[in-house]
Amino acid sequence: MPRLDHVTIETRDAPRMIGFLEAVLGVREGYRPPFASPGHWLYLDERPVIHLSLTSRSTDFPPGIFNHVAFSLYEFGPALERIKAGGYRFEYYDIPDTDLGQVFVYGPEGVKIELQYPRPA
Repeated sequence: MPRLDHVTIETRDAPRMIGFLEAVLGVREGYRPPFASPGHWLYLDERPVIHLSLTSRSTDFPPGIFNHVAFSLYEFGPALERIKAGGYRFEYYDIPDTDLGQVFVYGPEGVKIELQYPRPA
């Protein structure tokens, strides 16, 4: 059965992008095979779900090229505190006809991450 394996993000500033993704998602940098091109692999639940590739692109991502990627989140309070502490812009929404909420967080270089979480009953 097919499943999403990973997302690759091209970044000009790997430390800044890694800091954003650590704060928002709680990812941790881990092993990356010794490819010829530089990059980083970020892990969730022992899986390298975000691959960062270094680029010399001179501008941020234009809207529409990659709109966002979504992650399920079950401990929303601590994540929101990390987002606020990092000073990242975010927006709340409810997903109609569900018990889920969603937060869109805007990070470096035009990257947008969606976090879905169960709303309190």
